[in-house]
Parts: sequence; structure tokens; C-alpha cells
Amino acid sequence: MSRPENITSFKALQLWKAIPQSYRDKLVRNVFCGNCGGAVEIVDYSIREEKYALLLTGKCRTCGKPVARVVENES
Repeated sequence: MSRPENITSFKALQLWKAIPQSYRDKLVRNVFCGNCGGAVEIVDYSIREEKYALLLTGKCRTCGKPVARVVENES
């Protein structure tokens, strides 16, 4: 399982950890890669808090190209 390399704030970490582990695993394994043309796993990712979401940015496990995943806040 990949571990985030960079978390830009304590709040981003709190928000990420508030998501159940099984759901976090699904999010990390279901990121769209434009190069591969489908769902892939994100690796070497960082987590950043945005206004209404968390943003995971990293690399595609398959091809190594940059990928990102938006995780919207429920509120």
C-alpha cells in the first residue's frame, strides 16, 4: 500500500484519516490515468487541502505519468 509522501497541512491529514481505511484504499486504487486510459493506482502521492475537497497528486503505478484524484468534502 502506498503512503502519502507529502501532506501540506495537519488539517489535510485529519480530513484524510477521517475517511475509513477501506474507502481510502479504494480511492487510491481508482484514479484515472489519461496515458493508460483507465483506472489505476496512484503512488508517491501528496495530499493537499483545497476549499471544498482534498487533492491527491502523484504518479500512475503503471506508466509513471502524473495523475490526480479529487476527494470532495461531504459538507
